[in-house]
Amino acid sequence: MHITADKLVDTLSDRGYRITNARRAVCEVVAAAHDEHLSAADIYDRARAKSGTRLDRSTVYRTLEALEASGLLAHSHMGHGPSVYHLAEDAGHQHLICRRCGTTTTLPREESENLAAAIRVATGFVADLNHFALSGLCADCASGNTI
Repeated sequence: MHITADKLVDTLSDRGYRITNARRAVCEVVAAAHDEHLSAADIYDRARAKSGTRLDRSTVYRTLEALEASGLLAHSHMGHGPSVYHLAEDAGHQHLICRRCGTTTTLPREESENLAAAIRVATGFVADLNHFALSGLCADCASGNTI
């Protein structure tokens, strides 16, 4: 089941946050973007456009931080750019970023779990593959099929 904006708002309220139009707009943007990975700046821009009210960047960051602390939101580092956010229910996949062309490929949850299990078996290390992207070459760049 998809996490709704109401669930995000209720979680903030339960944690003692005052629910303003700005916070509600951030929650709506995050909930609607379940297929996307958005930076805080992306969320700010969309929430500001959605709310039609004054919105401080600090409100966006505090809201994202509170949602992440609640376990409903996760962030990933996608190389050299800013962190991106996505609902925790959408976590579990691994991002593969081509260092040559910049293409991002998603390794499905099952394959990510297999990779983490192989690392654990080989080394005893329990990897958190959600937090960082893996860099390398996409199939086209590796085979020399790029322009």
